Amino acid sequence: MSRAQTLVLALLALHMLLGGLCVAISRGEHKSRALRWWGLGLLVYALALLFTMGAVFLPRAVALTLGNTAVAFSSALCILGVLAHTPSRLNRVAVGMALGATAAVLASANVTGYHTLVVNMGVPTLVASVLFLYGAWAIAARGPRDARAASQFLAGILVLAVATWLGRIFAMIVALDGTSDADRVDLIVSLFAIGQMVNGVAATLALVWIDVRLMQSELSRVAHTDALTGLANRREVRRRFQEEASRAARHGQRFALLLLDVDHFKQVNDQYGHAVGDTVLQGIANLLNASKRNEDVLGRIGGEEFLVLLAQQTREGAVEAADRLRQALRGVDLEAGPEGLRMTLSGGVALYPDDGAHWDPLFAAADRRLYAAKRAGRDRIEASG
Repeated sequence: MSRAQTLVLALLALHMLLGGLCVAISRGEHKSRALRWWGLGLLVYALALLFTMGAVFLPRAVALTLGNTAVAFSSALCILGVLAHTPSRLNRVAVGMALGATAAVLASANVTGYHTLVVNMGVPTLVASVLFLYGAWAIAARGPRDARAASQFLAGILVLAVATWLGRIFAMIVALDGTSDADRVDLIVSLFAIGQMVNGVAATLALVWIDVRLMQSELSRVAHTDALTGLANRREVRRRFQEEASRAARHGQRFALLLLDVDHFKQVNDQYGHAVGDTVLQGIANLLNASKRNEDVLGRIGGEEFLVLLAQQTREGAVEAADRLRQALRGVDLEAGPEGLRMTLSGGVALYPDDGAHWDPLFAAADRRLYAAKRAGRDRIEASG
């Protein structure tokens, strides 16, 4: 077995290993369309190498036609995996027609013997190059924001793969120009196999990198977001509070912590059920989010309680801002229940640093004033006492 055959066999084994691993990962708890399609593409490419190496009991012309058609097909499968992370899609009809034309040209060349080597290398390479360049553009320009570095890296590897294929064709044409130097051809094939192994591993790792970054982003979102309303949860609100407190301390500014509670919310759950109650909370969250300033932070910290960090506010300004939020809900028909519901809010305001320079004293002050508003008849804001 020559050096080139050994390395091509290693290339085949590597693609089988990577392809099987990608498919296995994609079928586990983490369902990844990208890894599933990419893995299938690698497995089909490994199968294509079996045919082109003559490892199947078929006439050589048939084996070469099937093998090189499979090379082009494997590229389409791999790019489906890349595009799974983008809004771009392949035109299935156009790809099908291209693969059909590829098979026809390969069959004609292999049966007639007309420029067999050039056609077997050039035609599938042309199809694969177009697909890979399209995939590189799509993942670079339209890949996920949370995995920009990984997407750019993958795009670069796809372009490098195309350069490797075109370089092989050029090298083969130069090597065979008027000569039959077997050693030179063996070296070119060997170097190409090594390049393919590097590109295959790098691209697979890039796809895994993208998936890991997306999972990290999702875990972070779940950890810091209220599942019902999509607002910041208590953990995220406290983190944002620390940021706001540090900024205010540096610049000698004030900000306010506003604690809001939906009045008589228990009656909604008791009368209409928790599903309607959830719809009410979502409606209130959307209304408050639309009514607050962009620089303010709104979160749901539990049950029917919402918290707003009012940036750069005096006590009077904070009370006015809180009352605007209260008035925004008052009199609005929420699309919940058989007839729609009208809800009101009670709130308590605490000012940094007047009422405390840390979370616990400020939250306690706002909570105390919230319950004072409840005792005073609800649907009001309290900022002292």
